[in-house]
Amino acid sequence: AEHSAYLKPELYGNGTQPGYTPFLDSLMRQSLCFGQMYANGTRSIQAMPAVLGSIPSFKQPFVLMPQSLGKSRQLPQILRDKGYRTAFFCGSERGSMGFGAYARSASIERLLSREDYEAVHGTGDFDGYWGIWDEPFLQFTGEELSKMQEPFFATLFTLSSHHPFVVPEQYRNVLPEGTTKIHKPAAYEDLAFRNFYRRFEHEEWFQRTIFVFVADHVSSEKMAEETRSYPGNYHIVGFIHTPDGALAPQFLAQTVQQIDIMPTLLGLLGNREPYFAFGRDILNEPDREPWAVMYDSEFRVVTDEALFSFDEERMTGATFRNGTSDREQTASVENRLKALIQQYYGHVEAKNYTVEDNL
Repeated sequence: AEHSAYLKPELYGNGTQPGYTPFLDSLMRQSLCFGQMYANGTRSIQAMPAVLGSIPSFKQPFVLMPQSLGKSRQLPQILRDKGYRTAFFCGSERGSMGFGAYARSASIERLLSREDYEAVHGTGDFDGYWGIWDEPFLQFTGEELSKMQEPFFATLFTLSSHHPFVVPEQYRNVLPEGTTKIHKPAAYEDLAFRNFYRRFEHEEWFQRTIFVFVADHVSSEKMAEETRSYPGNYHIVGFIHTPDGALAPQFLAQTVQQIDIMPTLLGLLGNREPYFAFGRDILNEPDREPWAVMYDSEFRVVTDEALFSFDEERMTGATFRNGTSDREQTASVENRLKALIQQYYGHVEAKNYTVEDNL
């Protein structure tokens, strides 16, 4: 989030400096933008089930547990059952980082990787480390989406903002240097999406598409002091953009987490069937109190009013933003968190992540 002058204006002269994501900032102004979006983990592999399955990771990344191979019906499967074609795009080698195995377990039909790109465009766009540079790979993604039968559901995982934080030679002296290693790659990502929109925004499929932008986790490269510690080290970019204006622009200041994305998308698509999720539909479940839950050395909870820490037996910390304390709210959050942990590990033990009542 700290790379965005729209989300963190105080870091950029209160709007007088552009930040490192000017194009994405322009999209956020036209989108349902989550001002307080939090990652449910600190690793890419934790983000996949959180975003696509509304399943968090706690002590261990969910997909690395043997129990994750149990019965599930995540967003790709739900949409496949409704007639959607499904695909996962990542410019790394096929199967790297565990993404391929996860995508298959989530019932994604097509996996398009570095090998697929190079079969069409040759081998000249390899970054030397991770895979295909994001700018050409986004162009390839758009080309493939243009061929897909509608309706379709596609996921793209970008690469170029990872260590060792390099950009293509032609942009090395063009993009802003910044103050951390990731600033120039972040600006490159922004450029890649600008060129993706520029090329494909007039396609009919593009105008009918719901675009969800969300980071997997906060980078190891941090600029602001508040980003170096909890909860700033979980604060990420997240917004939903509909090019045709179907979703009115709105800046939502309440607490949101990655596991809320799947329920919210299903709500936008008019789903009326029951589904399994740990998150909430942000737009259609006003009675469910906003929060974000994650685990580092302890369970952590972010709410609109306070920050909480829980060691599995008791609350070890409660910090209220207004400087007061609220025992009743602390007890309520503790009970709610205990229930979530019990439900989570109950489903893990049963190896079942569906709405079937088998616990």
